Amino acid sequence: MVIICLHGMGRTRFSMAKLARNLRRAGHTVHLFGYQRRASLSHAARKLVRFLHDNELEQGGSELGFVGHSAGGVLLRYLAAELPEFSAGRSVALGSPIAGSVIAQRYAQRPWMKVAVGPILQSLHPDEVQKLPPPPCSLAAVAGTGKTRFLPASLLMAPIAAGRPSDTTVLVEETQAATMHDWTSVPVIHTLLPSDTRVHELVRRYLETGRFEG
Repeated sequence: MVIICLHGMGRTRFSMAKLARNLRRAGHTVHLFGYQRRASLSHAARKLVRFLHDNELEQGGSELGFVGHSAGGVLLRYLAAELPEFSAGRSVALGSPIAGSVIAQRYAQRPWMKVAVGPILQSLHPDEVQKLPPPPCSLAAVAGTGKTRFLPASLLMAPIAAGRPSDTTVLVEETQAATMHDWTSVPVIHTLLPSDTRVHELVRRYLETGRFEG
């Protein structure tokens, strides 16, 4: 397959490099797509449309897939809004709040947050995401359940989600949707999902077989 990796908010395309390397070793062609870390996901989707065109991938098809981390998974819904006729094959979201983020809902309009992260967080607000079409692919998801007190997001999550399982940034329930083709979880914190070798194996297995479990 041809796989396009989509990084998360505040990261760069190189955060997906280890995953890309392992997928290439498995025989896949992998592209690392980058977008402005603070820009809206609508802006990123328009850039992704140009990337697909420039690489002659705009026709989609079952041999084209995506792996998106966090906001990168939600970007697929923004892509569907930009290209309504586009359809791709098996794809995986890693820790993506696929119907919107409670952190965005609580904090996106706070002036200090706008200064800190820019418009991208508003793109993850449930009111914005739920207006969008579903992802244009056969999407499965991997949720993280790891815990740490050393990520800034843990301070934001604490008053919202006491007792609710999360990866310290995204609630487990936010990674689930009725349209998912498969779903699983791993004991990994949000930031480390793209670099964890257990996640790499799950991604490879789903891309090649359509299931996380054999």
